[in-house]
Amino acid sequence: MQQKIVKIRKEREQRIIFNKHPWIFSGAVENVSSDVEKGDIVSVADSSGNIFAQAVYNPRSDIRLRVISWNKDESVGIVWLSNKIKDISENKERLLNIDKLPEDRKNYRVIYSECDNIPGLIVDRYGLMFVVQFQTLFADERRDLWVSTLKKLFNPIAIYERSDVEVRKKEGLSKFPTGILHGEIPKDFFIEEDNFNIVIDIPNGQKTGYFLDLKNARKRVEYWCKTLNIKYLQNYFGYSGSFNLYAARAGVEKIEQIEVSQQANDIASRNSKINGYENKVNIITSDVFDYLTKTNDASVDAIIIDPPSFVKQKDKIQNAFEGYERLNSQAMKKLVKGGLLFTFCCSSYVSEEDFQKILFKSAAGIKSEFKVLEKIDTDADHSWPLNFPEGRYLQGWILQKI
Repeated sequence: MQQKIVKIRKEREQRIIFNKHPWIFSGAVENVSSDVEKGDIVSVADSSGNIFAQAVYNPRSDIRLRVISWNKDESVGIVWLSNKIKDISENKERLLNIDKLPEDRKNYRVIYSECDNIPGLIVDRYGLMFVVQFQTLFADERRDLWVSTLKKLFNPIAIYERSDVEVRKKEGLSKFPTGILHGEIPKDFFIEEDNFNIVIDIPNGQKTGYFLDLKNARKRVEYWCKTLNIKYLQNYFGYSGSFNLYAARAGVEKIEQIEVSQQANDIASRNSKINGYENKVNIITSDVFDYLTKTNDASVDAIIIDPPSFVKQKDKIQNAFEGYERLNSQAMKKLVKGGLLFTFCCSSYVSEEDFQKILFKSAAGIKSEFKVLEKIDTDADHSWPLNFPEGRYLQGWILQKI
């Protein structure tokens, strides 16, 4: 039986083998053996035919090959992939120090796509409720494998698909399926996090229902608000209101959430109420920029701005820079002297250096000075390999107005 092989161009092979970046683009491909079909796991060879990796092949994508393993001798099949999910999940639970928790209290990203060498597969865990996202042809074609593996490893009450993401178009996938793949979602579903009960909307919420990647950020908001005795905080793009809970527990007396989505605000209101903070939190349905304009200058002790990504295509990055600068500049004006700005960017196209320059220009534009108190990254369940910087997308900066 002929081995399915994709051969790399001679002028590209040395760099690919050295860098071990998991994406190999169409321009690097020399030829493809006749038996290779879209979605196949193939052997990747240099121009002399020496195999050096295994990858999934998709002729419809500019990312022609997504490397799964740099070990040419591994048997990458159903058993290998199932064992990999098991090993990754166990390691992450140890890293997060949640391996001893009851199963219904474990909340984390189980699989993070290329960052865990399973291209395009996202698995988020909310206790015994699992949400999956299939971003690539490879992940989409193996949905039965993922479901059966999750059922075997975790015995979940439900598995829900949220593949409503535009990135699928780049893989030649025209549908954006969502819905139950196993079990049933409880009618009133909430998770436990840091002694809070937090309602999440898996079918209709943003991403997979909750921002697991902001776990570190929520704790740091609580720490700094308590340390500096913050009394008045505004939370822009507040979504389900999790930041509000941590700020309220830190002693903040007046919290305003400004969010344009009424659906998100309804959940945020519920979360404030069930945790006993409804008297501290005021939920406001408004455009963020409109509300910022109406807020008095030098009147707020702390502001959180956590917008959706302003850039999903590299050629649109200048527009994103301008948007981030405008937003941060407006927020900076509203802070009192000594006030805190918690500002976030969730785009892999924006580097730390880029964002630092944006924040500097935002401050200089209003003739104010700020110091960096801390930079925030994701927790270990969203860790990314050194050879794949595209896996880093979230950065948070804590600034103080001086």
